[in-house]
Amino acid sequence: MIDDESPAIEPPEISEVPTISEVPAINEVPTINEVPEISEAPEIEAPALRILYEEPHFMVIDKPVGLFTQAAPGVESAQTRLTAQIKARDQHTGTPFVGLPHRLDRGTSGVLLIARNQRALSRFGEQFHSRKIGKYYFAAVVGELPDESLEWSDYVCKVVDQPIAEICDAAAEGAKLAQLTVRRLAAAGGVSLLLIKLHTGRMHQIRIQAASRGLRILGDTTYGGPEFFDIDDESDDEGELASMALHALRLEIRHPQTAKQLAFTADPPGTWENLPRHLFSAMEACVERSRSENNVAWSAL
Repeated sequence: MIDDESPAIEPPEISEVPTISEVPAINEVPTINEVPEISEAPEIEAPALRILYEEPHFMVIDKPVGLFTQAAPGVESAQTRLTAQIKARDQHTGTPFVGLPHRLDRGTSGVLLIARNQRALSRFGEQFHSRKIGKYYFAAVVGELPDESLEWSDYVCKVVDQPIAEICDAAAEGAKLAQLTVRRLAAAGGVSLLLIKLHTGRMHQIRIQAASRGLRILGDTTYGGPEFFDIDDESDDEGELASMALHALRLEIRHPQTAKQLAFTADPPGTWENLPRHLFSAMEACVERSRSENNVAWSAL
């Protein structure tokens, strides 16, 4: 509704139409290169992988939980991240060689060996195949076992069309022998800390051999284990739980050129501090022993 007391609105004057000479010349129109560019969103850099040891022939890294060792194209893994890390650090014009003579599960942290050339990869492959490499793991499990070294020997099979394995009969199709030595380091509150020497390298070997004996690894919900603890890792809610109490503590190798005995140790993630104090103290003592014996092979657990 119009207010009768509103002042009258006078129409604006119509300005004169400019003559053709007053129209801006075409060369006065801003060119396309004068249009401000739209800046791209900065890429989020992945955290650098921790390098435990490095020389021209190989390196040893500390793989974090939640990161695949190797993955399909388009999926980040320790291999792709390390390749990018080396390329940027060394200003490499090509693609650095990052060979994988072995792997760790996505939910397993710890020592991972990397070959830096094809010859080293072949020689490490021979060492793994002939079982000349010492592989030692920590595992925290629900349950207890005798305070002595035990030998576990089973046959395992991959479950068809599923990313899991199971204990099977020796005559079953695809059955492979799985062997390890295990010793309990400490026990408290119904949880045991195990030190494991892996003799073979089967799919999910430690996890399924322990679970088949009623000893389920904390965080390994795939094989019936309880949740471990919240962890700030790089995993998502799909697939296996990344916060699994399984850690590759120590790796013993022979130098690919000189055959000198070497050993490398990785500390468990800081979240392992949530274990009962008695277990954590035993773990620290074992880590210290491993660090002090870095040029010898352990003869026994």
